[in-house]
Amino acid sequence: MLQEAVDALLDNGRRGRAITGSNKRPLKSLADMIKGKQGRFRQNLLGKRVDYSGRSVITVVHTCVCISAVCRRKWHWSCSNRHLRQAGTAWSCYHH
Repeated sequence: MLQEAVDALLDNGRRGRAITGSNKRPLKSLADMIKGKQGRFRQNLLGKRVDYSGRSVITVVHTCVCISAVCRRKWHWSCSNRHLRQAGTAWSCYHH
């Protein structure tokens, strides 16, 4: 029962029938909030509507950049020296 609740929170409907709320509609999971046309990336992070040529065009906003040094600091526990060398990342950049 706990596993079903966690599965529904992360990705509702992936393992068979989706868990529904009181209004008989499937509950929205974290994966549903991120992916798709109505997801967080498409709606808010990737671009804004601008009018350059008389019609609306979605362009990339440069504030959605993942800096590799920040990622390396945050996920350093999951990376090893061997993995960094295979990826071509300099070890001197990894340790400041």
